[in-house]
Amino acid sequence: MGKSVYLSPSMQEHNEGVAGYGTEEVRMNQVADVVEKTLKRHGVTTYRNKPEWTLQKVAQDSNSKKPNLHFAIHSNAGGGRGGEIFAYAPGGEGEKAAKAIYSELEPITPTTDRGVKFWPELYELRKTSAPAVLVEIAFHDNEDDAKWIIANIEKIGVALAKGVLKYFGIEFVSETYELEQAVKVLNEKGIISDSDYWIGNALPGRIVRGEFAATLIKRAALILKGGN
Repeated sequence: MGKSVYLSPSMQEHNEGVAGYGTEEVRMNQVADVVEKTLKRHGVTTYRNKPEWTLQKVAQDSNSKKPNLHFAIHSNAGGGRGGEIFAYAPGGEGEKAAKAIYSELEPITPTTDRGVKFWPELYELRKTSAPAVLVEIAFHDNEDDAKWIIANIEKIGVALAKGVLKYFGIEFVSETYELEQAVKVLNEKGIISDSDYWIGNALPGRIVRGEFAATLIKRAALILKGGN
């Protein structure tokens, strides 16, 4: 049976960070976009809150969807640094999910992180029926942390998704995996010679140099015609 996640990025539209961070709501929805895209690519069903909702509405909606995991995504404030993740209590699926997600987030952060913690008073951990976790990625009121989040939205989102996939026992496959396999075949057939160049440039938004494209076309045509 397929897995499902309820994503609940912060709805704190007035909680502003430093260094051009903007609001927690906007930044965490950017992260959640990446998490959602990555999970969907791996066949995970995603549900999501809406910025204008209350926490009560979020919990009600999550409970009605019956996900395998409720995942709240926040950035922190209060004068510290680093990431941390909360579950309701020690033991059980919430702690397992928190540990899996933290294991992917911690290696990419630029400072010492704060670990897996338990906070049963948190509304989204207390009022949701599914195993639930709440991540605080880093501190948006610390200039270095705020700048790091701004510059690494994609990397953070992928790391969080990898943690969810790890919890579910689903193997993570990079977005370029199919390209890498195709490039490998073309290299083995002698159609291309610089595999790293094609893996790094045959991507949306990137440009392949004309001479490389011309060589590929000529070699492919020669092979299709039965030449050497």
